Amino acid sequence: MYSSLSLKIFYPDAISHEEVDDYNDAFSFWYRVWLETREEIDDKVTRWSDSFSRQSEILVLYYENRPIATCCHRYVDLRHRSILEDSYFTPAMWPEEAKALVPNLGNTCMLGSHLYVDPEFRKTRSGLPIKAIVASLCFAHVNGTRPDVLLGMVRIDKGLHKLFHDGGAVSLHSAVNWCEKIPLDLIALFPKSAPIAIDPSYQEAVRLIGQTCDRFAVSYFERNLRTRARDRDVLRVPAAFERAG
Repeated sequence: MYSSLSLKIFYPDAISHEEVDDYNDAFSFWYRVWLETREEIDDKVTRWSDSFSRQSEILVLYYENRPIATCCHRYVDLRHRSILEDSYFTPAMWPEEAKALVPNLGNTCMLGSHLYVDPEFRKTRSGLPIKAIVASLCFAHVNGTRPDVLLGMVRIDKGLHKLFHDGGAVSLHSAVNWCEKIPLDLIALFPKSAPIAIDPSYQEAVRLIGQTCDRFAVSYFERNLRTRARDRDVLRVPAAFERAG
């Protein structure tokens, strides 16, 4: 099975000419599943796509060159007061008591979101543990970047919270109801102090699939050394985000 799976990691602020078509295909897939998810809440929901383009990096899993799953990461500095007013921390998902904990969790923070799986490849239809494989790939990749804290809003009804707790997550609030329809667990992981645990059942998948992507497990903040994009100026990485030696 794993031989048919591959991984690409896109940096939306540094898409090279060679990546444009693949990036657009990944967005089309993500947008379709994103709309499906949003419509669980409200079928009249606005259809802005900046939840994709504002990410720092986007992991895309492929089955024979077809995008079948995504996971999005956005890196922020929790010392910036503006971050807590970001739409990620909307009151619809982040109660004040949980939000108040965030500034004390560290400086460098990865906001995880949009772990999506193509409906045709969900375990109930395909029998394949794609969700667990994507989560494991994300864990291993974040272990390479090593932010102080990873924050996530994970669905309880889909069992996603169990995957994160198995990796070592703690709950900041375990009883959030998004729009009184979808139960969420607000979780935190601390990759810099304790690498996220990878389920032994998926370690071989992580190893094999990770080998298909030269950006896998590479620190996002060292991407200027690894990215294939050749036609851009590289911005200096803020000191707060430089990886510890």
